[in-house]
Amino acid sequence: MLKPKILPDDIEGLSFIDYRKMFIKELKRMKAACSEPGQTTNFMIMTEWNFPDLPGKELPFVVIGDFRGTWEKYYKNTARKRSQKDFAFGNASFGKETQQGEELNLEIRHGRIKTKGARAFDKVILSKVGLCANVIDKGGADSEEPESDGAEATVAKNGAVTSALGATFGNSAKPKQEKTPKKEPAKNKEERIVDIKAQSGELKKATEEMKAKFAVIKNEVSGKVKKDNLARKDLLAVRELQEAYKAYVEAFENADPKLQEKFSAAKKALDKQNKEFAKLALVVKAKKKTLAEQLADKFFEKNGGREANKEEVAQMQQSLKAAIDYRQITLREGDEKQLNLKAIYISAKMKGPAFKNNHTDLVYERLMQPK
Repeated sequence: MLKPKILPDDIEGLSFIDYRKMFIKELKRMKAACSEPGQTTNFMIMTEWNFPDLPGKELPFVVIGDFRGTWEKYYKNTARKRSQKDFAFGNASFGKETQQGEELNLEIRHGRIKTKGARAFDKVILSKVGLCANVIDKGGADSEEPESDGAEATVAKNGAVTSALGATFGNSAKPKQEKTPKKEPAKNKEERIVDIKAQSGELKKATEEMKAKFAVIKNEVSGKVKKDNLARKDLLAVRELQEAYKAYVEAFENADPKLQEKFSAAKKALDKQNKEFAKLALVVKAKKKTLAEQLADKFFEKNGGREANKEEVAQMQQSLKAAIDYRQITLREGDEKQLNLKAIYISAKMKGPAFKNNHTDLVYERLMQPK
């Protein structure tokens, strides 16, 4: 079973850059789990999703993995109610090698994938890892419930018993009938002009927003560096600006060549600001302590009146990583996630760099006791 590591709670506020990194890791996990011909997992797609770091841009949001549970509810209660009718789910598998790359088969069981959305999925995500989308439309309806055979339960191929709805979401043993997506008719001159005008407006807005973001960092963070008064929020602001600039550059490179020429001077000015900002970012990162450094220093200040040395910080980093894996933080949500993280931090403060996983169990049990 390939359980998605991207969860519905992760969607709001997730930048495209971060999402793409996460999704490419999910593709690698799928490659390992579905290495044999015919092996499939589920997928869900919304082709016109708006990411906060690319305002006004409609890009695909795709999730792969077993959909029983939170994603099944999200699809039924949220995705399928989108007015754009840009949603679909079904079975995903790897296909044959083509000149464009290895196929990622998307066999639709419900909804639809617009040709424009499939092309965008290819361009901004799959092409980066040598894949291309092969949409196989099984006649899914836009708004009807997924079809089932009416049975109370279905025995899946691996012997597990799933609900009739789960069987629809689950792996399909049927041979795939490859079908070439229909080509959209070429746009006429007037339509191309409308597209370029829209792109021009988006690029102008993105350019002005980047100028404003650089100005904010220069005014708010530069002074704190000189006064050695940095806080964690300053480090986060620097990271966000770095990600925003990467997204801006990608948007510029994907724009029409005529627009690239029109905005080339503004782009060069932003490139210059980014070089100056890169130096500031290095200083901020050097001055701001990591979480491992903060926790190790607090422990030794309390128990020895000194700061932690490099070896102790490294040990704290290892202990934190082990505890995060042990408590399965990436799979938890909401208050449960916060309580488990709190158990880790308290254990680190109490026991120091050498804290063990069983210490987090004891703290967690105390936190769960009624007050």
